[in-house]
Amino acid sequence: MKYTKVILPFLLVLALIAAAYFIGMKTGANLVRKGLIDNYPTIKNIVHSAVTEVDTVVNFTLKKSDSETLFGYLGEKNSDSVLVSIPYYGRYGIDLAVRNFRIFERERNEVEVSLPAVRLLYCNFKFEQLLLNGKPATGLFGTENSQTIKNQLYELLHPVLEKNKEHQQVAKAAIAKALMFYFMPYKFSLSLYINELNVPLPQVPGINKDIDATLREMAGQ
Repeated sequence: MKYTKVILPFLLVLALIAAAYFIGMKTGANLVRKGLIDNYPTIKNIVHSAVTEVDTVVNFTLKKSDSETLFGYLGEKNSDSVLVSIPYYGRYGIDLAVRNFRIFERERNEVEVSLPAVRLLYCNFKFEQLLLNGKPATGLFGTENSQTIKNQLYELLHPVLEKNKEHQQVAKAAIAKALMFYFMPYKFSLSLYINELNVPLPQVPGINKDIDATLREMAGQ
């Protein structure tokens, strides 16, 4: 009976210690998870860094009716249109410097991130490689009208390139992946909205796709 009296308090102390340990672990984990959601500067940097770079060529037909002034520089006298090809380098992403974003926990373990629209953050046209109807525009930019031509081409093309659906989708996927790597290892489910539209999350091995299944796919099995 004496042993029973000694063992029972000892077991009770062990139980209390274990309970305190697990409560502490859970509380600590919850603080870490809450810190992830509340860490706006880090999330902002993640979105800023998820930039999609493109290095390609834009081809378009310039009609006289689009811009008589520009067509006067690029077009031929006996034609009403000219095919223009310009290589360019661009960076697509989301600028949060002057635009707000929202992030909140809808339900337990469910995070919703709402971001503004993807934009063409930077664009550099390689005017020296410009082609008109497939031919180099020799000497076009060696005149006093060079800067005027460049400005008008930039004003004409930048809004068009910014709305390029293919580049927009690639940029959205890159942003989604970056946020998935930030939230989902901590067992958060993520809902992403860009320009108020829901963005489907891509399949990322090790995050929301089984690694073994990915390896089998790569091996062709």
